[in-house]
Amino acid sequence: MAKLLALREELRQKTEEMGKKIEARDLEGAKTIKSEIEKTKGLISLAEEQETREKEYLKNKQVPIPGTGKKEISEMRSITKLILNNPEKYPISEEERAVIKTDGNAAVLPKQFIKELIELRTGFGSLRGYCDVIPVTKDEGTMPVIDLAQNELKEIAEGDNIVEGSLVTTDIPFKCAKHGLIQTLSSELVEDAEIQIENVCKKNFTELSARLDNEKILKVVKENATAVVGEGYGDLNNVMDKALPSYKHSLITLTNLTGYAYLKNLKDNQDRPLNLVTEKDGKYYYNSKELLTVDDALLAPAEGKTKIFYSLSLKEAVKVAERSKITVAKSGEAGFTTDTTKLRVLERVGFVKGVTRSIKKLEF
Repeated sequence: MAKLLALREELRQKTEEMGKKIEARDLEGAKTIKSEIEKTKGLISLAEEQETREKEYLKNKQVPIPGTGKKEISEMRSITKLILNNPEKYPISEEERAVIKTDGNAAVLPKQFIKELIELRTGFGSLRGYCDVIPVTKDEGTMPVIDLAQNELKEIAEGDNIVEGSLVTTDIPFKCAKHGLIQTLSSELVEDAEIQIENVCKKNFTELSARLDNEKILKVVKENATAVVGEGYGDLNNVMDKALPSYKHSLITLTNLTGYAYLKNLKDNQDRPLNLVTEKDGKYYYNSKELLTVDDALLAPAEGKTKIFYSLSLKEAVKVAERSKITVAKSGEAGFTTDTTKLRVLERVGFVKGVTRSIKKLEF
């Protein structure tokens, strides 16, 4: 719906622009804009067909269940009715109300939908999946983390008694902050609103969430990194080779776009590609460990440097306290004097420093 409105507005503007070209007797300019108008009209036609298909799909989601006399209930559609909060226009049946889970005044998205959001967020480049994600049931508390400095397994000689002991852990406090966005829905019909809510959640929310994830995770990484002097990829190899066996299996390399291009295009003395960066199943690897590229705005090297690399185990370094639900609600913010609805999507998650011994930084 929002896409279609944007295209129609674009057509209106181009039509006005062509009128001005004609008044100015600019034949070539008018011809160019006419071509653009025809293209926009074609896009509008396709968008209208897509919208019709989506509406039909939504109507058919509630189909009779054979032999029961009941209809299959769509959780997402039921949540949409609850959010719009207009029982006269969009009455909620008892069956629909029964499938809606709530948290305060907000509706909790269905588990399957949340799973899709997590998969999409991974596709947008979130680093959260590389950390140690710990599900929590409250917004604030402590989580136990093994204290690697105080736990030691001693060698036991033949015939010696095994000394009893206990695993030493450190309680790390966590506090889940709210991550989310408020977005305006322009439609009035439930079917259109459902499409828009899904689009807002799946696209806008996941993009925003992934960026927030990366900002907070990289903050922990930057503040706890040990700088290593280096002048080239050989120094990075040396750092990776010296990684302790206890975290080497989860070792990754973070770099900026310039660093990635540097490793990807290295050549030998005969100007032949070294092919140090390999690809498998859509992921990139360097020195047998996954290579992750982060936007330069989030991972900028120091002044006078162009390339930055972090070799580390995010699994050890960052603990993520994650509430296992994402809520969606009609916002109480200002702006309800029009026929629009403001949608609020929220999740609660906290990022905590873990064991940071693995974090090594190289810049050159």
